[in-house]
Amino acid sequence: MASRTGHCNCGKIVVSLNASPSEVMVCHCLNCRRAGGPCSINYICDEKGVSIQDANGCLKDFKDHDTQSGNVITRSFCQGCGSPVCTCSPALPGKLVVKASLFTDIATAREEVFEERKISWV
Repeated sequence: MASRTGHCNCGKIVVSLNASPSEVMVCHCLNCRRAGGPCSINYICDEKGVSIQDANGCLKDFKDHDTQSGNVITRSFCQGCGSPVCTCSPALPGKLVVKASLFTDIATAREEVFEERKISWV
């Protein structure tokens, strides 16, 4: 995947990647599932390679203390439409976990985490 641009449902937040993500990961943790589906497909990107345009100040953060990993992570979302945008984790310094659902074309996942939480029919 070369550079590409995606957006939240209302279009107020635009995310651009300047290169292919270093990793494509599917997360089955309960918190990702609560954000809108049976799992979350994520691009693990270098922070410096991600541009988030938010001219209306819609990007909001939620400090998630109740994680399966035990890490306090920051989940960012659009307050206008509720779309998850990205996650920052101390377990991934210098990386940003960008929600692949922001993009029209989604790269094939290469890794799955918290599979013990995977819904049986997925």
